[in-house]
Amino acid sequence: MDLQQRIDELWTDLKSGDIDAILKHFATTGSICLPKTSANSIVPFTGKFEGHQKIREFFELRDATIQTKSTNVESVYHQTSTAFLNVKTEGNCKKTGVGYKINDLHVLKFNTIHHVLEWTIYADLSELIEALKVDLPEQLLGAVTANDVNAVKQCLTMGADPNARNSTTGLTALMMAACQNQPEIVRLLLNGGADVFTTDSNTGATALHKACQGQSAEIAKLLTDAGSFIDAVTPTMGHTPIMDALWYLAPDVVKHIVSCKPNLNTKTHYGFSLWDHLEYETKVQATAEGKATMAAIKSDIEGYRDECLAKIEEQKVMAATEKGDAELVKKLIAEGTTVETVYPHVNTFSDGHTPLIVAARDNHLDIVKLLLEAGAEVDVFDWVFKGYPIHKATYNGRPDVLKTLLSSPKMNSKVINVQGQINGYTPLTDALWHGFEECANILLDHPDCKLGNVAHDGKDELAVSEQVFGKDHALTQRIRSMSTSQS
Repeated sequence: MDLQQRIDELWTDLKSGDIDAILKHFATTGSICLPKTSANSIVPFTGKFEGHQKIREFFELRDATIQTKSTNVESVYHQTSTAFLNVKTEGNCKKTGVGYKINDLHVLKFNTIHHVLEWTIYADLSELIEALKVDLPEQLLGAVTANDVNAVKQCLTMGADPNARNSTTGLTALMMAACQNQPEIVRLLLNGGADVFTTDSNTGATALHKACQGQSAEIAKLLTDAGSFIDAVTPTMGHTPIMDALWYLAPDVVKHIVSCKPNLNTKTHYGFSLWDHLEYETKVQATAEGKATMAAIKSDIEGYRDECLAKIEEQKVMAATEKGDAELVKKLIAEGTTVETVYPHVNTFSDGHTPLIVAARDNHLDIVKLLLEAGAEVDVFDWVFKGYPIHKATYNGRPDVLKTLLSSPKMNSKVINVQGQINGYTPLTDALWHGFEECANILLDHPDCKLGNVAHDGKDELAVSEQVFGKDHALTQRIRSMSTSQS
């Protein structure tokens, strides 16, 4: 069989789709290759396939992916053992039904008896790629619904948005997987960039809320490790995850959430506290098993509550600071009582605060001095407002507290210019926003004060000063001059 005859018969068998017939044209060690790139990797049959078994796999993947309508050889050139074919192909993507056109260059190398040693196909697959992607969101959601791990992997590999959302339920793929107790799929989605912070479009629940319904502590841990807010409140009912966990009788999830130190004192929008939920859900359990589950949940929650109360009782310096009792603070420090405590999350104004943050917040200058002398940390922010002690001083317009904080040997440039997580305001921005000129000038006098910090609203210090004090005010002019010199 001469080379042209081999090419003609190969193409006839290729059009027939008979893989066994196609394989007869390959040498035992032959190969076929559609070079894989980062752009075309979602096409299942890209890459190099060597040996008859792998070549069969190539054609099986190809046939499972596309339906060829026509494939025409536009030109052929060959010499000795190499052939070059220009081919035009039209077809449909089987999953989406969307059509595509491809122009290929096929380079075939043959052995002495004209069996294929190497077959390389060079093609622009962009139309096929777009055809494959048309219903990727639906494919991903369907794969999650079916708990089909391999299909989820394939969709993500093909470029599916891991945040695809079901338009009827309002749930994202991650919420669906969390609710359906699919930990492996949750891992795939998280690794693919799924957003743990978004909420469903009907009730405002997060993926962590749905994990509670799915009764999976493993998934709850995956989500909290990824940053899920442990106390996220749904805007419709006002439920936190722990409320849903007890509602759906998920004691292991409750145990995990408790280990993350949640706020137990949040109330729902209809006025129920967590304790009301415990009482109500216990009453409506008709089985002994249900009552036993609620008893276990109640035990864990009450255990954590008692732990919080014990911590509050132990925080003597905090209690004295909240009362503004400088003499007691001084006495406690002299006795060796620690000043570095963090208040538990119990729905108070001091949640997540250290004594120094509270002293700065409540304008207790003498206590601020005592705490700093005892080595209190200035590079610390509270859990509620994410504000540093220096933010508290400037927000409240206390130049005396501000000067005292700046005198701490632990003060540094990072803290002086720190941008709060809530609004991106620095201590200087806070002072400017509230019109505290003296505090602003104290900060501007400090050699570590840096300008040009843009807050979440897009305003820097100059813009805020212009808004509050006016463009011609001396403070605004000073900031404008310093901004120019620092730039």
